[in-house]
Amino acid sequence: MALPGTVMKQALCFIPLRWLLAVILAGLLFLLSGCASFREMTCAQFEENRKDADYPTQYRFLESDSESAARNFKTLPKGTSAVVRLYKMRVDTPKIAPCNYLVLYKEFYLQRKAGKSLALEEIREFYTADGALIATKAETLGNQLRTSGYYTGDTTLPIPEKAPPGKYRIVSKLVLKGKNTSSATLLAKTSVNFQVIARNK
Repeated sequence: MALPGTVMKQALCFIPLRWLLAVILAGLLFLLSGCASFREMTCAQFEENRKDADYPTQYRFLESDSESAARNFKTLPKGTSAVVRLYKMRVDTPKIAPCNYLVLYKEFYLQRKAGKSLALEEIREFYTADGALIATKAETLGNQLRTSGYYTGDTTLPIPEKAPPGKYRIVSKLVLKGKNTSSATLLAKTSVNFQVIARNK
């Protein structure tokens, strides 16, 4: 009885060489077309796509982490509407070229007064390496943070074609807005650095 390997070798001997080459060539073309689909979009495509895109932060409540945090942190002080015990932020890559998206990953542990509508906001500030403020973005989070707990979220940030190469810093603040919209209480602040590098031509 012939072994499976021997049978395979015998079968291949009956396949015409030109057919075998055609199969190999078709496979290579398929791989090349697949690689092409993963190429970076052009800056023109990127700029067109980001015009109509909205990138709000989507936070998720983590039940098990919330239970663990509740055991390890102090309770909400009396007379306090909200406290943030932990606030972390990181980027998906420390270096990025223009016409790409940078992703911010954030996590925090919020303690808040139950049954009360709170105007919670997240404010992001973008700075150059020498500390010059480039832009500010504010998001209302009250509807996402209805209860005390541990939250994680991510934000997608487009890096425009004209972003100059260099080092940058993002500062993120969680604030509680008062009845007077001009007043706000800082609950927590965190920051992260990244670098914009030249795009390959």
